[in-house]
Amino acid sequence: MDGSVITELRTAAASAIATKHLASKDASILAILGSGVQARSHVTLLRLVRDFKEIRVWSPTAGHAQTFAQDVGAVVCGSVEEAVIGADVIVTVTMAVEPVLFGKWVKPGAHVNAVGACRYNWRELDDDLMQTSAVVVDSREGAMAESGDVILSKAVIAGELGEVATGTVTVDPTKTTVFKSLGMAIEDVVSAKLVYDKLMEKNVKL
Repeated sequence: MDGSVITELRTAAASAIATKHLASKDASILAILGSGVQARSHVTLLRLVRDFKEIRVWSPTAGHAQTFAQDVGAVVCGSVEEAVIGADVIVTVTMAVEPVLFGKWVKPGAHVNAVGACRYNWRELDDDLMQTSAVVVDSREGAMAESGDVILSKAVIAGELGEVATGTVTVDPTKTTVFKSLGMAIEDVVSAKLVYDKLMEKNVKL
């Protein structure tokens, strides 16, 4: 079983769940910062929870952005600001170690899935965005140990994604929201089990 494929899809699936519960119901503009594997899986799965009329992409590598845009039907933007201005949902899937997304560019009430910056001293989002948004994480423990966006900004965590999905924690629907995704081993285990069970149902020999 290819673990990289499972990780790719479960990461985007977590963002899709966050988007389903935290983004505006009529969200129509999606901005993707990054153009790699995670960017592609996010477009695919986010389209299952919202009907986007426009998809924008920015990438530090222009050629990659152009190829990505052609493949998914997106518009290439020349800057991060151009990509995110007025966007309803923003996905950051970059290799940045310093903030690339600034709160002053994000419209009030937008939803951000922050997927990159998976180390305690790496950032994708600036202090303004982190401190003025309702921040949801997959794991409080993980975020406080590994997320530079959370640790360095001293942002307050509103809740975990599981708490939001079950209704234990509610977030003001008019507030800008950030889902800080780090990933959890249990997500890989459950996803792998699901794949295995489906194969067994179809009598596929392993």
